[in-house]
Amino acid sequence: MPLSRRASSLMVLVTLIAGLAACTATDPRLEDEATPAPTLAPTAAPAATPTVPAASATAIGSAHVALIIATPNAVTIDVTDASATLTGAASGTPGDGASVEADKLVAANITPTTLRLTWVGGPCDSANKLLIDSGRHRLVVVQPECHGDAIATDRVLDLEFATPITASELETFLQDGLDT
Repeated sequence: MPLSRRASSLMVLVTLIAGLAACTATDPRLEDEATPAPTLAPTAAPAATPTVPAASATAIGSAHVALIIATPNAVTIDVTDASATLTGAASGTPGDGASVEADKLVAANITPTTLRLTWVGGPCDSANKLLIDSGRHRLVVVQPECHGDAIATDRVLDLEFATPITASELETFLQDGLDT
């Protein structure tokens, strides 16, 4: 191989590595998180930041939660609560497989002030977002699309609010990707 062609190939390789490093360094899923250890079973304790004990009822308005899932992938969700009544958010523990319909976000009360949200996702890394409107009437989960031939598994998120909230009165939406 001629020297100029090798130099050109080396330049392309260096550019690709630099681009990959730049993309990885700005990936929001990697901020404030350690790389999870691969496991096929759900892990014990969810990582939730910030978590405020329900008894304090101090509104936090937003949270970043690492979800427990049945695959070794890193799945997180950033919660934004426009009502400013969210006091805590943590991962619930999913069962095997999918317990709810695909393309559905299911809300259920655990207590009068605690909601459990359940939806399904594919076996890939993803950084999800949950948006709660100011009147606490609509909850929207936006999840990146996960392409491929795979079995979907549950995502479970428990939300604690300062005041009672009724799951049956909520409009819930699950949106794949940011395209509408």
